[in-house]
Amino acid sequence: MLNLLSSKKPLFTLNSLMFASLIRFSLIFVPQTSQAKQALSKKPKPPICVYIASYAPGYSWQDGIEQALTKTLKNHCQLKTFFMNSKKVFDKQALQKIGLHAVDFIESHSPDIVIVSDDNAVKYVLKEHFHNSQLPFVYCGVNNSGIPYGLPYKNTTGMIEKNPTEALLKLLFSINPIKTHVAFMTTSGTSANRDIHEFHQLVDKLGIASSAFQIHDEQEWRVLYKQLQEDPKVDIILFSNRIALKTWDHYKNIEWIKQHNNKISITTQDWMMPYVAVGMNKIPGEQGHWAGAAAIEILNGTPVSQISIVPNQKFQLWINHLIDNLFKEQLLENIF
Repeated sequence: MLNLLSSKKPLFTLNSLMFASLIRFSLIFVPQTSQAKQALSKKPKPPICVYIASYAPGYSWQDGIEQALTKTLKNHCQLKTFFMNSKKVFDKQALQKIGLHAVDFIESHSPDIVIVSDDNAVKYVLKEHFHNSQLPFVYCGVNNSGIPYGLPYKNTTGMIEKNPTEALLKLLFSINPIKTHVAFMTTSGTSANRDIHEFHQLVDKLGIASSAFQIHDEQEWRVLYKQLQEDPKVDIILFSNRIALKTWDHYKNIEWIKQHNNKISITTQDWMMPYVAVGMNKIPGEQGHWAGAAAIEILNGTPVSQISIVPNQKFQLWINHLIDNLFKEQLLENIF
């Protein structure tokens, strides 16, 4: 019987020349793989951008800035963010301590550039610790002017946050020139104090009667709101912000407004629109986009000194139809 297995020939044989070629190929191939990995490992790391936010997520203004900044900087740098969460912090020593935590955050990341938004980050981080340093900074959301902080520094550029209050008041005065006494309601804190100062400057410029109030809780707000609505001297109520109040019962306060809604109420903040009749509002995304674009220019080699400081330019006119019904005859027909 034939042994079919023993007589079966191999499909191919490996001669010495082919074996040597395979060895030579493997010796060449392995180093090439290693070189490829080394080349990948030497790929330059993207620059690091640190963002110091004065406030915390969930605050509409803060969210708008952060979202626009993040979108603008995507694929341009690694963005590291620190939230100071300082909107409801009023003690100077506490704010300075938060500022030191932000400084530690910056130094721990060794960034190529830092972006700061709103007054507390500028005052307690940039001004106190990086004034004229070698590290470039871009700021945004600084109320009205950088002069109180000595801005600009040699390492800074930024966008100022201008309120459209003057434009809104002039619009209302053009419709009803005798209704000009404005009562201003705001809260406490660094930005609120700046807003009060700005309001006094504006009414002095316009030469109109005015009053200004800083409230500390929503019960105080309700009492003051009713008082102003019933005051025969007051024509317009400017409600700036409520975010610094520790509590705010939306539905209860809406009902309160409906019960005591006798005068035009206005704002320049979009998240305040449920509580007023008319708003000419700033757009936080404009601040974040501009800050991100400026940071990219600096990362690409443009000196900070060559980027001009600018004010915000974009505003939206909003009408709250749940509150405005009593005032349609006092407002321009084409804005409804």
